[in-house]
Amino acid sequence: MQSVKGGTPVQMEKDYDLSNYIKKGRGNVDSDVNIAKLALALEIGAAAGYVSDTTKLKSPYMIEMEAGIACIEAIHAARIRVAFNALGIKIPVVPSPIISASDRGSWEIRVDRAA
Repeated sequence: MQSVKGGTPVQMEKDYDLSNYIKKGRGNVDSDVNIAKLALALEIGAAAGYVSDTTKLKSPYMIEMEAGIACIEAIHAARIRVAFNALGIKIPVVPSPIISASDRGSWEIRVDRAA
């Protein structure tokens, strides 16, 4: 399939390898809480990735689009953190003013942390 601009869209992954996140303690699939931590880490990774990708673009339209997607991913991360609070796990909903690769640790909840 070819896009309107003549490029070829990236195809959806058939499956995802989460082992790197699990090895780094960013979540797991062994409990509901750790699955939520994994989801949080994935949303943070997506937000940071879109921010990083934006710096490589030249088209103002694409920059605006990627920045908008990064904002949505950041909202997803904040909503997961709100859910932790609703479950009685008191954490800041917005622990840092930005989400980037360099501050992702302030946003994630590691498996080895009680939550």
